Amino acid sequence: MLKSFFYYRPFADRTLCHFLKQRLTLPELSLQDLFEDFNEQPVTLHQLPRGAWSTPTADVVMLLKVALCSKPKKLLEVGSFRGYTALYLAQHVSSDAKIVTVDRYPEHGEAYRNTRYASMIERRIGETSTSMYQQDMPGSYDLIFIDADHSYEGVKHDTELVLPLVSPTGFILWHDYANWGYFDGKNGVPEYLKQLSEKLPIAHIIGSDVAIYSPAWAGEQKQHYENAIQSKVHPNQVNPWKIMSVRG
Repeated sequence: MLKSFFYYRPFADRTLCHFLKQRLTLPELSLQDLFEDFNEQPVTLHQLPRGAWSTPTADVVMLLKVALCSKPKKLLEVGSFRGYTALYLAQHVSSDAKIVTVDRYPEHGEAYRNTRYASMIERRIGETSTSMYQQDMPGSYDLIFIDADHSYEGVKHDTELVLPLVSPTGFILWHDYANWGYFDGKNGVPEYLKQLSEKLPIAHIIGSDVAIYSPAWAGEQKQHYENAIQSKVHPNQVNPWKIMSVRG
């Protein structure tokens, strides 16, 4: 009953979420410290995404920077909508890379349709299930971006399906690791990732609504991961859009 009340009142949900001070508990990770060439990698967006469900530009840039630094050969996007993120990825990875996009919307992919990047992208239509990935070998994806059903059960379902598919040195990124949708049940990403982080090294990318994980962080790259975790955020890494200090 309470969840249905908030479902159609997003302002009420966001207002109350403001008081959930301990909801985002993942360690903070600096991509600049994780990748030596992070700042040198250029990102170019020729066309801005449109639509209420489009990924915010700042988060797109973070994703593209990870792709540029890690140089993936096979990528997976779970939740593609119009396809702008897939298009941007195709524009920033090697031309021989393969991108698989999954969405329940039959017409997803309008952003890259009839472009020269369409040949790099494989569209899969339908609900996420084991049959959706039956043609994919374990460990076959170097970069996976999850941005579909944000409910607790939804993100849990999507994550459990693709966890076996990430390569030993690959990355999984989740969008909307953010403090909204708690009371209406629309966003359970923080709660699910908090539980999953008890088993896997998952971190929140500083200055974004994106969380990130790599299997390598539990093994040979553990120290590298720990060096990128910020126990105390440096002044030049504070997100200027989320502080209330006076700016001149």
